[in-house]
Amino acid sequence: MWFFWTRLESMLYSKIQLKKADDKDPMMQQIKKLLSYDKDGSWDLLCRGLKILTNGHGNTMMQTPSDFDMWKKDIETKGFDLSFMEYQDKLHVAANNCCRFEFPIALGRVPDGMRCPECHCVMEKYIAFLCCHDQDGLLELD
Repeated sequence: MWFFWTRLESMLYSKIQLKKADDKDPMMQQIKKLLSYDKDGSWDLLCRGLKILTNGHGNTMMQTPSDFDMWKKDIETKGFDLSFMEYQDKLHVAANNCCRFEFPIALGRVPDGMRCPECHCVMEKYIAFLCCHDQDGLLELD
C-alpha cells in the first residue's frame, strides 16, 4: 500500500517540479483528491473496469450504499453509476470536508500556490509542525 501512496505523491511532485501541475488536468485532479483524502484517514474509489467513476472520503462513500433507498428511484432514468455519483456528491458537499496537502520542506518541492481539486479555489498556505513520536530523534527547544 505504501507504494501506491508513494507513486501518487511522486506523480504530483514531478508535475510541480516541472511546473506542469495543470489545474485543468483531470488526472491530476483525481491524484490530488486521493492524496488529500488520505490525510483524513479514509477514502474509497468506485470503478467500472478500468474507468474510475468517482472517489471520495470514506464516510460519504460508505454512506451512499447505506442510503440506497433514497436514490434508487433515479437508477431507472440515470443508471446506477450516475445515480451513485450524484448522491455521493450531495453527501460530500454537505460534509464540507477540507482538502489538505503536506509537503516536506526538505525535499524542496513546495509549490508557490495550489488550487483545491474540488472547488478550484486557491488554497491557503500554512506551515505545520509534525511530531511522529520518534524517541530517538527528540530535539529540545531552548
